[in-house]
Amino acid sequence: MTQSDPEPIYLTACGGKIKNTSEYPSAEYHGEQIYFCTQACLDLFLLNPDPFMAGEVEHPLDEG
Repeated sequence: MTQSDPEPIYLTACGGKIKNTSEYPSAEYHGEQIYFCTQACLDLFLLNPDPFMAGEVEHPLDEG
C-alpha cells in the first residue's frame, strides 16, 4: 500500500490557509494567482490591489 501525498495548502491574501482553491474567490496579481477568504476581500482588493496586498487596507470581517 502506498502513502498518498498530502493535499497542498495555499495561503490567502490575508494569511488564511485553504486546501480546495476552487471554493474560494481569486484574482491574478503580478502574474501570481491570489486567493481570498471571502468575496468581500476580493472586491476590496479589486478596488485598490497594491495597498491591499501591502497590508494598508483593513480586510472586511464579513460579506456585508
